Amino acid sequence: MNAAAAAEAVLGEELVPVSDAEVDRARAYIAATGLAGFFTTALDRRRRSPAGRPRTLTVEALLVGLLLCAVTDRNVLLSGVNLLLHHRLTARSRDSLGIAPRPLTANSVEASYAVVRRLFHAMVAVFDDSPTPKNRRLTETEFAARLVPLSDGQRDDRRRLRDWVGNRVLAPSFTRLLHTLRAYPATGSCVDATPFRTHARKPSRSAGTTSADPDAGLYLRTTADKPDPTERSTSRTPRSATKITGKSAKKILRELFGYEATLLVNGSTHPVDDRIAPPVLVGGYTVEPPGHRPGGAAADVLRQAVANGWPTGLLAADRAYNNSDPDTFQLPARALGFQPLFDYRDDQLGIQAEHAGAIQVEGRWHCPHMPAALIHATGDFREQRTDEQTWRQRVAARTDYELRPKANPDAEGHQRMSCPAAGPTPAVRCPLKKQSMRFTAKPTVTPATSPVTPPAICGQQSVTIPPEAGAKHHQALPYATPRWRNAYHTLRNGIEGTNGYLKDPANVGLESSGTRRIRGIAATTFLLGFQLAASNLRKHAHWHHAYPADPSTPPRRRPRRRHTRPLTEWTHRTDQPR
Repeated sequence: MNAAAAAEAVLGEELVPVSDAEVDRARAYIAATGLAGFFTTALDRRRRSPAGRPRTLTVEALLVGLLLCAVTDRNVLLSGVNLLLHHRLTARSRDSLGIAPRPLTANSVEASYAVVRRLFHAMVAVFDDSPTPKNRRLTETEFAARLVPLSDGQRDDRRRLRDWVGNRVLAPSFTRLLHTLRAYPATGSCVDATPFRTHARKPSRSAGTTSADPDAGLYLRTTADKPDPTERSTSRTPRSATKITGKSAKKILRELFGYEATLLVNGSTHPVDDRIAPPVLVGGYTVEPPGHRPGGAAADVLRQAVANGWPTGLLAADRAYNNSDPDTFQLPARALGFQPLFDYRDDQLGIQAEHAGAIQVEGRWHCPHMPAALIHATGDFREQRTDEQTWRQRVAARTDYELRPKANPDAEGHQRMSCPAAGPTPAVRCPLKKQSMRFTAKPTVTPATSPVTPPAICGQQSVTIPPEAGAKHHQALPYATPRWRNAYHTLRNGIEGTNGYLKDPANVGLESSGTRRIRGIAATTFLLGFQLAASNLRKHAHWHHAYPADPSTPPRRRPRRRHTRPLTEWTHRTDQPR
């Protein structure tokens, strides 16, 4: 009986062989991550007896198996990794990975699976930051008795190590395109969180038992009775939320028990003529329970991405992020070199902050005497007191009243900004700046009469804006202007499209917990890294085939074929009505 017939008899399925070329590419990829040496050293340190029984499976082999399963089988199941390593590789590939041949019998498959599972869990234990017991539904008493004692410092260190390991798995999948991302003149990034299920049910109140995956949480997507007419996304509710009843009831649109993956992707801020835009790739990620520290998780993703060479620039984020504490997201993002772009809720419009007399209106610094109609332009539009054309005209008119930078921010992030009525070519006329009154065609501001000394921005030609001033809502482009709309919405479309691609069962199947059945936040983060890497590699291959680097090689994208009749058919009709 040959190997294929034996596999069908023992396992009830056909084993598709993996070529040596695929294995060689996977080995080169794993070597680029540097994780084989990292885990080998870490596991040797954790061994109780250096003279113990040697492992029959190497760390490199397991990492290669996980990557090959994610690429070829579109899942990261350890049972599939076991069959791939021991029964789908050629003898040459098994020898190169140090895998001993095994007979294809039920007992042998079970024994080799135990080897794979033990090594995987030993590797995850190196960076596991969760103290909770998993894989059993326990009572509260049993759950408390099985908790692993970890200090806050240990959990923080392991969480950072978890992020580092996951992003090292991902990094080689986009490093070959970094030069393309940097060369494309309209490249930006977008960060967002997307939920996905875990392979466990939520805690049972009636039975009084915990979940088999206590690291996960409940995700609720709801809509309020009176939604914001301009808001296209609904709120994310943390796992501790309850269903509200009565007049303030919210309709639950979606509910799942699992995690949130915070993803960073690239995108184009506007189309560029005669330039082929690079594919949308994932440049960094982390995993947290739903609704848990969104700003801090996003900042962690940005740090890992920059450390792996990801280019900085414009960074779009939805309303969940500009509502974060500036110390956890906005300021760290700007310190790393990113320029945030935000949208605002109704209660975040108008004047958001003040400094030295200047007012921050929807993310930008303006003259304190800017007309009230311009300050409240967006609020008036959302409340339907003005039409869209008036709103856009008023938003455009804010440009004249905006403070102008005198120089780039210094190394500490402080920036010198001048009054719009100051300088040889002022944008507005102001009685407090006498030289500006000579320009009769400019709009005129009318400072209110006050017995106190005018603020610094009115009494001086310029002021210094520190980085923490208005940091919560600060953004790089004037809100709702054409430049802002092109950049923000294009980048947001990129991440929403990526989320759909990752959750598509025909691509990655991120939404399905059946593609990775091991529980726990550490194991989930690790396995998700291989799924995201496979997605990047697949997109890169398709893009490379469609747009070859060699100009002499024709593109391989097939022309679109329509099955409907073209309109030109009627222009060539020769028959005339009788």
